[in-house]
Amino acid sequence: MTETALLPAVAGRWYPDERDALAGLVDSLLDDARARTAETLAAPSAVIAPHAGFAYSGAVAAAAFAPLAGRRFDRIVLIGPSHYFGFSGAAVPEPHTAAFRTPLGDVPIDRDAVAGLTRLTGFQSGDGIFTPEHALESELPFLQRVFPKVVPVVPILMGGGASSDDAARVAEAIDSLRTASTLVVVSSDFTHFGPRFGYVPFTDDVPRRIRELDLAAAGAIEAGDAAAFSALVRTTGATICGHRAIEALLKSSSPGFTGRLAAYDTSGRMTGAWDHSVSYASIAVTG
Repeated sequence: MTETALLPAVAGRWYPDERDALAGLVDSLLDDARARTAETLAAPSAVIAPHAGFAYSGAVAAAAFAPLAGRRFDRIVLIGPSHYFGFSGAAVPEPHTAAFRTPLGDVPIDRDAVAGLTRLTGFQSGDGIFTPEHALESELPFLQRVFPKVVPVVPILMGGGASSDDAARVAEAIDSLRTASTLVVVSSDFTHFGPRFGYVPFTDDVPRRIRELDLAAAGAIEAGDAAAFSALVRTTGATICGHRAIEALLKSSSPGFTGRLAAYDTSGRMTGAWDHSVSYASIAVTG
Protein backbone atom coordinates (compact mmCIF):
# COMPACT_ATOMS: atom_id res chain seq x y z
CA MET A 1 0.00 0.00 0.00
CA THR A 2 1.26 3.49 -0.85
CA GLU A 3 2.55 5.52 2.08
CA THR A 4 0.65 8.73 2.82
CA ALA A 5 1.10 11.82 4.97
CA LEU A 6 -1.45 13.69 7.06
CA LEU A 7 -1.66 17.20 5.62
CA PRO A 8 -1.97 20.35 7.76
CA ALA A 9 -5.52 21.50 8.45
CA VAL A 10 -4.89 25.04 9.75
CA ALA A 11 -1.67 26.19 8.04
CA GLY A 12 -2.22 29.62 6.51
CA ARG A 13 -4.97 30.38 9.01
CA TRP A 14 -3.71 29.63 12.51
CA TYR A 15 -0.03 29.92 11.64
CA PRO A 16 1.98 30.82 8.50
CA ASP A 17 1.91 28.35 5.62
CA GLU A 18 5.28 29.51 4.26
CA ARG A 19 8.34 27.70 5.64
CA ASP A 20 10.60 30.66 6.45
CA ALA A 21 7.80 32.73 7.95
CA LEU A 22 6.72 29.84 10.19
CA ALA A 23 10.28 29.04 11.26
CA GLY A 24 10.91 32.69 12.07
CA LEU A 25 7.71 33.02 14.08
CA VAL A 26 8.27 29.86 16.12
CA ASP A 27 11.94 30.71 16.76
CA SER A 28 10.93 34.17 17.96
CA LEU A 29 8.31 32.71 20.31
CA LEU A 30 10.84 30.23 21.71
CA ASP A 31 13.46 32.97 22.18
CA ASP A 32 10.95 35.16 23.98
CA ALA A 33 9.93 32.25 26.21
CA ARG A 34 13.55 31.61 27.20
CA ALA A 35 14.02 35.29 28.01
CA ARG A 36 10.90 35.37 30.20
CA THR A 37 11.53 32.15 32.07
CA ALA A 38 14.01 32.44 34.91
CA GLU A 39 13.48 28.93 36.29
CA THR A 40 12.20 25.74 34.71
CA LEU A 41 12.16 22.06 35.56
CA ALA A 42 15.57 20.66 34.74
CA ALA A 43 14.52 17.79 32.51
CA PRO A 44 10.83 17.63 31.57
CA SER A 45 9.61 14.19 30.56
CA ALA A 46 6.19 15.52 29.54
CA VAL A 47 4.60 18.85 28.70
CA ILE A 48 1.05 20.14 28.40
CA ALA A 49 0.66 22.87 25.78
CA PRO A 50 -2.25 24.77 24.16
CA HIS A 51 -3.30 24.47 20.54
CA ALA A 52 -5.07 27.65 19.39
CA GLY A 53 -3.98 30.06 16.67
CA PHE A 54 -0.39 31.09 17.34
CA ALA A 55 -1.39 34.74 17.73
CA TYR A 56 -3.32 33.68 20.83
CA SER A 57 -1.62 30.63 22.30
CA GLY A 58 1.81 30.65 20.66
CA ALA A 59 3.64 32.43 23.48
CA VAL A 60 2.20 30.09 26.11
CA ALA A 61 2.95 27.01 24.01
CA ALA A 62 6.53 28.17 23.49
CA ALA A 63 7.03 28.23 27.27
CA ALA A 64 6.37 24.48 27.32
CA PHE A 65 8.76 23.65 24.52
CA ALA A 66 11.66 26.05 25.11
CA PRO A 67 13.11 24.02 28.05
CA LEU A 68 13.36 20.96 25.79
CA ALA A 69 16.08 22.51 23.61
CA GLY A 70 19.23 20.41 23.69
CA ARG A 71 17.42 17.30 24.92
CA ARG A 72 17.47 14.06 22.93
CA PHE A 73 14.41 11.87 22.51
CA ASP A 74 13.83 8.76 20.40
CA ARG A 75 10.04 9.02 20.41
CA ILE A 76 7.31 11.54 21.18
CA VAL A 77 3.87 10.40 22.30
CA LEU A 78 1.56 13.18 21.11
CA ILE A 79 -1.93 13.05 22.58
CA GLY A 80 -4.89 15.39 22.45
CA PRO A 81 -8.66 15.66 22.03
CA SER A 82 -10.68 15.12 18.89
CA HIS A 83 -12.72 18.29 18.33
CA TYR A 84 -14.76 16.84 15.48
CA PHE A 85 -15.64 13.25 16.40
CA GLY A 86 -17.51 12.06 19.47
CA PHE A 87 -16.31 8.47 19.58
CA SER A 88 -15.36 6.72 22.80
CA GLY A 89 -11.82 5.53 23.41
CA ALA A 90 -8.85 6.68 21.37
CA ALA A 91 -7.70 6.71 17.76
CA VAL A 92 -4.43 6.43 15.87
CA PRO A 93 -3.71 6.92 12.15
CA GLU A 94 -3.95 4.16 9.58
CA PRO A 95 -0.92 1.81 9.41
CA HIS A 96 0.08 3.11 5.96
CA THR A 97 0.26 6.74 7.15
CA ALA A 98 3.93 7.57 7.38
CA ALA A 99 4.08 11.19 8.55
CA PHE A 100 2.49 14.47 9.51
CA ARG A 101 3.26 17.25 7.03
CA THR A 102 3.77 20.88 8.02
CA PRO A 103 5.29 23.81 6.11
CA LEU A 104 8.55 22.89 7.89
CA GLY A 105 8.62 19.38 6.44
CA ASP A 106 7.48 15.91 7.44
CA VAL A 107 7.37 14.49 10.96
CA PRO A 108 7.56 10.69 10.77
CA ILE A 109 5.00 8.55 12.57
CA ASP A 110 6.27 5.62 14.63
CA ARG A 111 4.22 3.07 12.77
CA ASP A 112 5.39 0.08 14.81
CA ALA A 113 4.12 1.78 17.96
CA VAL A 114 0.87 2.76 16.22
CA ALA A 115 0.35 -0.81 15.01
CA GLY A 116 0.80 -2.03 18.56
CA LEU A 117 -1.81 0.39 19.87
CA THR A 118 -4.40 -0.79 17.35
CA ARG A 119 -4.28 -4.20 19.02
CA LEU A 120 -5.27 -2.76 22.40
CA THR A 121 -8.81 -2.49 23.73
CA GLY A 122 -10.27 0.97 23.22
CA PHE A 123 -8.13 1.96 20.24
CA GLN A 124 -9.23 2.37 16.63
CA SER A 125 -7.43 3.55 13.51
CA GLY A 126 -8.60 6.02 10.91
CA ASP A 127 -7.03 8.93 9.08
CA GLY A 128 -10.41 10.62 8.71
CA ILE A 129 -10.41 11.39 12.42
CA PHE A 130 -7.07 13.20 12.06
CA THR A 131 -7.66 15.03 8.76
CA PRO A 132 -9.54 18.12 10.11
CA GLU A 133 -7.90 18.10 13.55
CA HIS A 134 -5.69 20.95 14.80
CA ALA A 135 -4.92 19.72 18.32
CA LEU A 136 -1.85 17.68 17.42
CA GLU A 137 -0.87 19.68 14.35
CA SER A 138 -0.46 22.87 16.40
CA GLU A 139 2.35 21.32 18.48
CA LEU A 140 4.39 20.05 15.54
CA PRO A 141 6.11 23.30 14.41
CA PHE A 142 7.41 23.80 17.96
CA LEU A 143 8.77 20.26 18.06
CA GLN A 144 10.35 20.70 14.65
CA ARG A 145 12.20 23.85 15.70
CA VAL A 146 13.22 22.64 19.16
CA PHE A 147 14.70 19.35 17.93
CA PRO A 148 17.18 19.69 15.07
CA LYS A 149 16.94 15.94 14.43
CA VAL A 150 13.48 14.76 13.45
CA VAL A 151 11.89 12.62 16.18
CA PRO A 152 9.09 10.17 15.28
CA VAL A 153 5.71 10.73 16.92
CA VAL A 154 2.97 8.41 18.16
CA PRO A 155 -0.26 10.38 17.51
CA ILE A 156 -3.25 9.62 19.75
CA LEU A 157 -6.59 11.41 19.64
CA MET A 158 -9.12 10.84 22.41
CA GLY A 159 -12.73 10.98 21.27
CA GLY A 160 -15.29 13.44 22.48
CA GLY A 161 -17.08 10.54 24.14
CA ALA A 162 -14.00 9.22 25.93
CA SER A 163 -14.52 8.18 29.55
CA SER A 164 -12.34 8.02 32.62
CA ASP A 165 -11.91 4.31 31.92
CA ASP A 166 -10.69 5.21 28.43
CA ALA A 167 -8.18 7.59 30.00
CA ALA A 168 -6.93 4.74 32.20
CA ARG A 169 -6.46 2.52 29.16
CA VAL A 170 -4.57 5.25 27.33
CA ALA A 171 -2.43 5.72 30.45
CA GLU A 172 -1.48 2.04 30.27
CA ALA A 173 -0.63 2.48 26.60
CA ILE A 174 1.56 5.49 27.39
CA ASP A 175 3.37 3.48 30.06
CA SER A 176 3.99 0.66 27.57
CA LEU A 177 5.70 3.11 25.21
CA ARG A 178 7.63 5.14 27.73
CA THR A 179 11.38 4.92 28.18
CA ALA A 180 13.91 7.42 29.48
CA SER A 181 14.13 8.78 25.93
CA THR A 182 10.38 9.22 25.39
CA LEU A 183 8.69 12.61 25.57
CA VAL A 184 4.94 12.88 26.16
CA VAL A 185 3.20 15.97 24.77
CA VAL A 186 -0.41 16.58 25.79
CA SER A 187 -2.32 19.13 23.72
CA SER A 188 -5.11 20.98 25.51
CA ASP A 189 -6.57 24.42 25.94
CA PHE A 190 -8.11 25.26 29.31
CA THR A 191 -11.43 26.97 30.12
CA HIS A 192 -13.64 27.92 27.17
CA PHE A 193 -15.93 30.56 28.65
CA GLY A 194 -19.04 32.16 27.16
CA PRO A 195 -22.31 31.39 25.37
CA ARG A 196 -20.39 30.41 22.25
CA PHE A 197 -19.03 27.45 24.21
CA GLY A 198 -22.17 26.79 26.24
CA TYR A 199 -20.32 27.55 29.47
CA VAL A 200 -21.31 30.55 31.60
CA PRO A 201 -21.03 29.33 35.21
CA PHE A 202 -20.71 32.91 36.50
CA THR A 203 -21.41 36.41 35.19
CA ASP A 204 -19.64 38.64 37.72
CA ASP A 205 -15.90 39.25 38.15
CA VAL A 206 -15.32 37.06 35.12
CA PRO A 207 -11.54 37.53 34.58
CA ARG A 208 -10.70 36.67 38.20
CA ARG A 209 -13.04 33.70 38.36
CA ILE A 210 -11.81 32.23 35.09
CA ARG A 211 -8.26 32.52 36.40
CA GLU A 212 -9.18 30.86 39.70
CA LEU A 213 -10.84 27.98 37.86
CA ASP A 214 -7.87 27.47 35.56
CA LEU A 215 -5.28 27.69 38.33
CA ALA A 216 -7.22 25.19 40.44
CA ALA A 217 -7.05 22.75 37.54
CA ALA A 218 -3.38 23.52 36.99
CA GLY A 219 -2.72 22.98 40.70
CA ALA A 220 -4.20 19.48 40.59
CA ILE A 221 -2.05 18.72 37.55
CA GLU A 222 1.09 20.09 39.21
CA ALA A 223 0.41 17.78 42.16
CA GLY A 224 -0.04 14.80 39.84
CA ASP A 225 -3.48 14.23 41.36
CA ALA A 226 -5.65 12.57 38.74
CA ALA A 227 -8.58 12.16 41.11
CA ALA A 228 -8.59 15.82 42.14
CA PHE A 229 -8.29 16.97 38.53
CA SER A 230 -11.13 14.72 37.37
CA ALA A 231 -13.30 15.80 40.30
CA LEU A 232 -12.75 19.47 39.48
CA VAL A 233 -13.75 18.96 35.85
CA ARG A 234 -16.78 16.94 36.89
CA THR A 235 -18.05 19.31 39.58
CA THR A 236 -17.39 22.59 37.77
CA GLY A 237 -18.07 21.44 34.23
CA ALA A 238 -14.78 23.12 33.32
CA THR A 239 -14.49 23.14 29.54
CA ILE A 240 -10.90 21.92 29.32
CA CYS A 241 -11.02 20.33 25.88
CA GLY A 242 -8.16 17.88 26.47
CA HIS A 243 -9.15 16.88 29.99
CA ARG A 244 -9.24 13.18 29.17
CA ALA A 245 -5.77 13.38 27.59
CA ILE A 246 -4.50 15.21 30.69
CA GLU A 247 -6.16 12.59 32.87
CA ALA A 248 -4.35 9.87 30.92
CA LEU A 249 -1.02 11.60 31.57
CA LEU A 250 -1.79 11.92 35.27
CA LYS A 251 -2.80 8.26 35.53
CA SER A 252 0.37 7.20 33.74
CA SER A 253 2.70 9.23 35.94
CA SER A 254 5.35 7.81 38.21
CA PRO A 255 5.53 8.41 41.98
CA GLY A 256 8.12 11.12 41.29
CA PHE A 257 5.66 13.23 39.28
CA THR A 258 6.32 16.95 39.62
CA GLY A 259 4.60 19.60 37.53
CA ARG A 260 5.17 23.30 37.18
CA LEU A 261 3.00 25.90 35.48
CA ALA A 262 5.29 27.51 32.92
CA ALA A 263 2.91 30.08 31.43
CA TYR A 264 -0.74 31.11 31.50
CA ASP A 265 -2.89 33.56 29.53
CA THR A 266 -6.39 34.06 28.16
CA SER A 267 -7.80 35.35 24.92
CA GLY A 268 -10.07 37.57 27.04
CA ARG A 269 -7.07 39.45 28.39
CA MET A 270 -5.67 39.86 24.87
CA THR A 271 -8.86 41.08 23.24
CA GLY A 272 -10.76 42.57 26.19
CA ALA A 273 -13.79 40.51 25.10
CA TRP A 274 -14.72 38.56 28.22
CA ASP A 275 -18.09 37.46 26.83
CA HIS A 276 -16.06 34.68 25.22
CA SER A 277 -12.60 33.69 26.33
CA VAL A 278 -10.30 30.70 25.95
CA SER A 279 -7.56 29.99 28.47
CA TYR A 280 -4.09 28.70 27.67
CA ALA A 281 -1.67 27.00 30.06
CA SER A 282 1.68 25.29 29.66
CA ILE A 283 2.83 22.82 32.26
CA ALA A 284 6.19 21.05 32.37
CA VAL A 285 6.37 17.67 34.08
CA THR A 286 9.15 15.50 35.46
CA GLY A 287 8.69 11.96 36.68
